[in-house]
Amino acid sequence: MKLTNSLRTFNLTIKRYFYYYSNYSNFYNFYNIYNKPLSSSLSFQNSFRQNKYKKIYSQKISLYSFSTTTSKSLIKEVIKNQTSLSIKWSNSNSLSKFNYIWLRDNCQCPLCIHPDNRQKLLSSSEVPLDIKPISINFTSDKLEIIWDKGLRPISIKNHTNNDSSSNEPHKSIYPISFLYSYSTEQNISKLHYNHLKPLLWDRSTLLNSSQNLWNSYDDYMSSNKSLLVSLKQIWDYGLVFIKNVPTDDDGKGIINVAERIGTIKSTFYGKLFDVESKPAANNIAYTDLHLGLHMDLLYYEAPPGLQFLHCIKNSVTDGQSIFSDSFKAIHKLKHLYPNYFDLLTKFPLTFHYVNDGHRMHFNRPAIVIDDFNNTFNVNYAPPFQGPIEFVLGSNDDENILIEFYKAYQQFCKCIEDPSLIFELTLKPGDLVIFVNRRVLHGRKSFDSHSGQRHLKGTYIEYSEFKDKFMVLMEKYNSNITL
Repeated sequence: MKLTNSLRTFNLTIKRYFYYYSNYSNFYNFYNIYNKPLSSSLSFQNSFRQNKYKKIYSQKISLYSFSTTTSKSLIKEVIKNQTSLSIKWSNSNSLSKFNYIWLRDNCQCPLCIHPDNRQKLLSSSEVPLDIKPISINFTSDKLEIIWDKGLRPISIKNHTNNDSSSNEPHKSIYPISFLYSYSTEQNISKLHYNHLKPLLWDRSTLLNSSQNLWNSYDDYMSSNKSLLVSLKQIWDYGLVFIKNVPTDDDGKGIINVAERIGTIKSTFYGKLFDVESKPAANNIAYTDLHLGLHMDLLYYEAPPGLQFLHCIKNSVTDGQSIFSDSFKAIHKLKHLYPNYFDLLTKFPLTFHYVNDGHRMHFNRPAIVIDDFNNTFNVNYAPPFQGPIEFVLGSNDDENILIEFYKAYQQFCKCIEDPSLIFELTLKPGDLVIFVNRRVLHGRKSFDSHSGQRHLKGTYIEYSEFKDKFMVLMEKYNSNITL
């Protein structure tokens, strides 16, 4: 693979990713001061399909409430522009602009969003590019727009469930809270809880500042509020421990803990895997050798998001578990060597697993910044790093390769900084949950003849963790001690 200067430059920084939007307060009571009320003569005549959903919509209006606002948001003025609608908010006197195409595409009425399953009933491609409003009106909880034309279907489909493709005007409905949630980048970030930044840690910080590093199995399993405390700990630090998890050999304990959050992700290691020293092991983790800091399954196209390791037995000498925050390490790298940081977001590393009847392979950079989803990942797994697939075609290519190795050496020095490493000996019943793409894990060598050491492991997708976290955050409105 040849790396050229045409690779786009990432101007994003960890500072931007970790930017913390201040806690938002409840908004003021809503009142209608629109200076040009909608004439009653322009009231839209509902079709029979709208009548069909009218009752359903009134019953399900609460579904349109978004967590970043209350249902009584505040509009001071609505301004009709040539291609967009502007809303002036009374709580800040700020102005938000919404394009007409975007508005029609994101109509929240029951003809466009199914009232039961909340799935979209139109395609973005069907919205006319020259669509404009005939009239605009709003009440205390919603804004209504009547459009000058219907949708223009491109695909072949049955439109009996949606009359929006007809030529008669369509009335779109938008909860005020919906519009406010999409009015600024900050509000969009809050909508997905991305304003809650990760808390960087080293060994000292984790021990002194993390108040919820441990939870009990009984509390975790029996209380959603207690579960949320542990999920928030994972969100903030990427690491949490659960104690007194049942140690039956059938793995019921770890399954209960994992499925409390989401669906277990099966891999070629199975739904569960056992970490214990054994002869002719197909993974270095299944030996008594030192296992350095790493992340799991980076040779998968989609590595798991959360990893669970449950101590069943541990009577050996040594074999301490080690953990480190890669985000903290990369923050240091960015500060000391910004050019190296930038190069490591572009240069592809090869991760592979060629053993035991498997040929897994994937190329990815050491540092991944996804601005579209406001996410940041680190990829580090030396035992599973394959030959770098970089073919030299010129002296410039060779210089780039040498620069990469310089950058990677500094990257590894930051990753392996002893001050970042948190070490402990897992006891039977202890279970650790950590973010696989953030928290590095490993194990010191041990004497396999001195006793038994047996851990069970499993994974779930990060999206399932985030799903559970956001649902519980919204349910309890963050009004618990976290």
